Amino acid sequence: MSKLTEIKKGLYQTACRLIGEKLDRNRSTLAELKEAAGSETKSSAGDKHETGRAMVHLEQEKAVKQLANNQALQNVLDKIDITLSTQVVSIGSLVITNKLRFFISVPLGKINFDGQDYFLVSLTAPLAKGFIGKQKGDSVLFNGQDYLIEEIL
Repeated sequence: MSKLTEIKKGLYQTACRLIGEKLDRNRSTLAELKEAAGSETKSSAGDKHETGRAMVHLEQEKAVKQLANNQALQNVLDKIDITLSTQVVSIGSLVITNKLRFFISVPLGKINFDGQDYFLVSLTAPLAKGFIGKQKGDSVLFNGQDYLIEEIL
């Protein structure tokens, strides 16, 4: 297994772990809010009771949206075949440029792996859109910066 293949596998596993942790936190938060909503309904303090219930309800809605977003990110990761290596940049590609390193997957930002910084970006990120379909040796101009693709895995 090449060094880049190991890095790609490690980045994928890190992304899966981070999304898994987010999902666990979302589920835990929802369980706590459900319990809080149950205790709010037992109160009979009038306006204070209604305000408390409304606040818990808003927090539940927010937590449900976060859970759905993180589940969607997990679905994207589930579709990536890290053993696949292509000549052109696509979902799941590890892209090494003359400036930065990118793993086209999910939007998790900068991750330090094996002493190097990598940016985990989604297909919808503006820079990633510029990379899609490009090959080794191609350049992408983004925000006045020229990114020369040195490797794709």
